[in-house]
Amino acid sequence: MPRIRFIEEREQTPETLAMIESAKRTGAPDPRVVSIMARSPAGRAWVRYWSSLLYDGLLPHRLKEMCRIRISVGHQCGYCSTVRSNVAKEEGLTEMLVAEALDWQASTQLNERERAALRYAELFKSGDDAIDSDAVYDELRRHFSEEEIIELGLFCGETVAAGRFVRSMSIVSWDEACELNPLLAQVSGRTQAA
Repeated sequence: MPRIRFIEEREQTPETLAMIESAKRTGAPDPRVVSIMARSPAGRAWVRYWSSLLYDGLLPHRLKEMCRIRISVGHQCGYCSTVRSNVAKEEGLTEMLVAEALDWQASTQLNERERAALRYAELFKSGDDAIDSDAVYDELRRHFSEEEIIELGLFCGETVAAGRFVRSMSIVSWDEACELNPLLAQVSGRTQAA
């Protein structure tokens, strides 16, 4: 049971109902978190911002989704680790590709651009000092334009921050997530340090 309640039907407005219906169609953000966030003006603003950051921009949605899941597993958010975007699935995101993203260092299926984004996501998750270097930005510039780096940085930052908040709401525990997807239990020891 989440620590913050879902919006009740009698509380819904046309705006909140549209947000929840959109989440049902896209799969991310998931309708459960939208049903919590929709209760607050700040929460609704976040849903609009997150949806724009997730679906708009220059970077492929599938790439952003792999980074989101990688960061989510790193901080063991059961909810975020099990949510999958329907749009990313349409763009070819499979559970096999998710497994590759979770172990990106050993992957033979990911291209260099994907590996660079996942490396950055892992560094971003590990702390402020990890991304504060010319070497990190030199590596990013080999694969991304500066406009794409801005998008990737904002995306990773939002994933880390909002993911911590969502994890604390206890929508899905880490143990429940590992039951739903046993792969998470296998990789959690390797990714927890990220």
